[in-house]
This record gives sequence, structure tokens and C-alpha cells, in this order.
Amino acid sequence: MILSLSTRTVDPDITVIELSGRITIGRESGQIESTILKALNEGVKKFVLDMEKVSFIDSTGIGIVAYCFGKISQAGAAARVAGAHGLVMDVFRLTHLDNVLKFVPTVDEAVTSLNES
Repeated sequence: MILSLSTRTVDPDITVIELSGRITIGRESGQIESTILKALNEGVKKFVLDMEKVSFIDSTGIGIVAYCFGKISQAGAAARVAGAHGLVMDVFRLTHLDNVLKFVPTVDEAVTSLNES
């Protein structure tokens, strides 16, 4: 399944980016970067990357997620990864990004965490 992406605003100032499918090398993965950069330019300061429906991520996908979190941090914004599980979470652990990025089990917990920070 190719990558699909949708966004929604919750808790008036938090943007949730829901990803589903595979985050791999290819044009589709560039959607993540462009969506986040556009939101940053519009003044969004809190993000949740909902990865509950992501079935696979490769090194390109890991690179895109890390790059986007870097851009979010540079902009003085905050983000959480919600719902990563199985092989997807294993890849984050193997690359030690689970020590750098903030992971939470659900979108609701990510929203709570962002509101507390």
C-alpha cells in the first residue's frame, strides 16, 4: 500500500498528520516534508505524527521523519510520534531515534503531552 496522508486540527493549536501505508523511497514520502514545512510556514507550533496505520518504514522514511523533526525543533515547535508499533517501532529502536524523538502510544496521549509542555 502506498503512503497516504491526511491532516486535521485538534485542541485548536495542534495539527495531527495521519500517515497510512508504507514510508519508503519514492515521491509519496516527500508529502510528509512538504506538509510539515507548509504548516510551519502557517505558524503551527505543535504536531502529532500519527503512525498507527504505517505498516513499513525504510531508511528513507526514517531520514524524512528525522529531518522533519529537526525542522520542527529549529522553528521552536514541538512534536510527538503516536501509534508507532511492530516493525515500524523496531526500526526506530534500531536507529536509536526512539531516544531522540518523543513516542507515545496514542494520538490522545500525544495531545495531552503537547498541552503539558
